[in-house]
Amino acid sequence: MIASHNPHTDPIAQLEDEDLFRPRSPAMIQMEEEALAQRVKESETLHIYQDFIDSMSECNMADDFEAWCALHALPYTVHLDEVDKVLHDHVDTQKFFTMMTDLVEKHGINQISRVGESAQRIGNEETEGYHTCYLLKDGVEALDSVDGRMRIQKRRGRWYLVEITNNLKNQKYPYMKPQVSDGLQIAHVIKNRMRD
Repeated sequence: MIASHNPHTDPIAQLEDEDLFRPRSPAMIQMEEEALAQRVKESETLHIYQDFIDSMSECNMADDFEAWCALHALPYTVHLDEVDKVLHDHVDTQKFFTMMTDLVEKHGINQISRVGESAQRIGNEETEGYHTCYLLKDGVEALDSVDGRMRIQKRRGRWYLVEITNNLKNQKYPYMKPQVSDGLQIAHVIKNRMRD
């Protein structure tokens, strides 16, 4: 078969023959290697993040409060659209966990699925990721899905939640039912609120 060499249908026809066989420069090879290494690193980081949020979902479905607490460093922070809360002990953690258990029972939820979308290292021992939490009954959403941004930190070889932000309009934490908003609050907006 003979190539058409029509520049309108054959993009290679726009190149000179010697361009097809020109060796790549060391700089181009290094850029390609660095890009590949970055993709591998991001994939590994997302895998760590997904494992962590899977553990959270397993704790919820098993109603295992002790294991849930073991995933959280103290103190940790929770942010909703207009609420910022620093948790210094597991009293409020218990209230949130009980709320989740009640939602599971009330709505017949038989699967909680947190799906990681992206994650990146923001320090040697810290990762920030984005996920969506689905509350499902027989594979169908029983409540609106909730988006989250979470920071986890590695301490003594284990990962712990240190900060979570959810796209919720609820005016208090814990809440009786999630009221989902359009998007997550921006991190620097939250920092400014926490200073005030």
